[in-house]
Amino acid sequence: MSFTSSRVWALQQVFRGIKNAKGVFFLALMLASLSLTIPVFVASVLYSLSEPIRAIPVAPEITVFTYQNLSKAQLDNLRERIGRHEHVMKITTIPKDEAFKSLNENLGIKQNQDNASNPLPDLIIVTLDTHMPAADIERTAKNIEKLKGVSLVAYDSTWLTKLDAISHAITNLGWIFVAITLSLIVCVIAASVRLAADTQKTELNMLYLFGATPSFSIRPYAWRGFLTMGLAAVIAIGLSSFATGFLNEALLTVGEQYGTSIAITPLPWEFNAGFIAFCALLGSLIASIITQRAIAKIERFA
Repeated sequence: MSFTSSRVWALQQVFRGIKNAKGVFFLALMLASLSLTIPVFVASVLYSLSEPIRAIPVAPEITVFTYQNLSKAQLDNLRERIGRHEHVMKITTIPKDEAFKSLNENLGIKQNQDNASNPLPDLIIVTLDTHMPAADIERTAKNIEKLKGVSLVAYDSTWLTKLDAISHAITNLGWIFVAITLSLIVCVIAASVRLAADTQKTELNMLYLFGATPSFSIRPYAWRGFLTMGLAAVIAIGLSSFATGFLNEALLTVGEQYGTSIAITPLPWEFNAGFIAFCALLGSLIASIITQRAIAKIERFA
């Protein structure tokens, strides 16, 4: 056969195989769709939460309490000396009056006297590198505390260790989830291709006897796997969109009770297009491997 005619034949075989084994094809399609809906829905939730999570400040900070009698020049000089330390990303000065006002507001104290005594000094907030180890944070804090004009420093790096542990656990759970989902998809496609191959075993035997190349025999099954997983990905995205829309109605009611807006946004079209392409190629690869093994079995017993 020519290049064009061989591919036209393969395309005809794809739809003929689907017609002859409708039950197997649609069962595989539905199982794959439901399997893919789970990661798509989880990805939608994570994508919606990613923006507010990224907005949470996770960089470690050191609060520097200065002496009460520091002048502006001395305070500026202290800021400069603090900035010379390694891993210092940002320095923010909070005047003592502003710090005192903020403290009263947080404690719910109403201060009406203009001449009220302010026991707080000027504060310097030192923001460090996000990926800075806890030992380096402690060492930097001790070095800053030794500087002239510093009364004491306050910091807490234990939450970073806890955050790293939680992130590590979530990452491991994510990889386990991906592995289980991929395994389920592989099983679904492998089972459907094996059933289709068994159904058309006579056809594979005839192709082998007539001297058809393995690529010629595999092509219809590879294309069918491509079509199955591509359609399954499209259906999964549709089911996920329906589920997120249904969930958004409930979240809207909850948000109104707390005076906020909560919504799960759909995934960008670039992700959806890439997901469909990946699933289709994965289906084609799995189908090719299974069919190749079926042909190899025929060759062994020929």
